[in-house]
Amino acid sequence: MNTWAPLFSKIVDSSLWCEPDFVVKVFITMLAKKDADHIVRGSAFNIASWARKTEKEVLEALRVLSSPDKRRLEPQPFEGRRIEKVDEGWLVLNGAAYQDLMRGVNRREYKRVKQAEYRAKKSPKEKKTRNVPTYGEQAQDRASRKESREADLTPAEPQEPEFKH
Repeated sequence: MNTWAPLFSKIVDSSLWCEPDFVVKVFITMLAKKDADHIVRGSAFNIASWARKTEKEVLEALRVLSSPDKRRLEPQPFEGRRIEKVDEGWLVLNGAAYQDLMRGVNRREYKRVKQAEYRAKKSPKEKKTRNVPTYGEQAQDRASRKESREADLTPAEPQEPEFKH
């Protein structure tokens, strides 16, 4: 089965990044090898082969990854454990949560593309256009309004009263 796993940039902000390199490489290898049900089907020997690490390093990495995270004080899902041993291999514990995050990312992108297509298909009559005056037009408009105001404020020429006899 050929699957893929998103790798979010926030992984470098996690306490995982403070672990030895072989632990990080084993975990990223496990993310790449997990199936759609978030299970890595393989033994320590298989994981060592995939990650190009010794079986001893992989066993240590599996111990670290399946232990509570002691580096962070705030409560975490699964007490900071990243994997759990199951009958078929190893379950990536936050796999479903990151899958949901990826669904949200994909959905937003899909909606963005569809909205752009919809706007592009609109007929010119349906399109709402804003007539934004150019700088020159704005200056002319301001000048004519100023003249109009000045004309309103200018006192009228005194006129002789008209007498009716």
